[in-house]
Amino acid sequence: MTSHITHSGTHKAPSFAISDEPSTRVTVIDTPGTDLLDRAHAGWQRFLETLEERPHE
Repeated sequence: MTSHITHSGTHKAPSFAISDEPSTRVTVIDTPGTDLLDRAHAGWQRFLETLEERPHE
């Protein structure tokens, strides 16, 4: 038994309204804050310390 699926060309692709104006739901952050950078730096230092203290097995 063979089944055939036919597609109609009548379906339209969804359309989206595109605006050049920024959305009010999106907040743009130019650069990371100093708190985030400080925490990232501290985490990086802890990571590097684990590499230096690794015993030779």
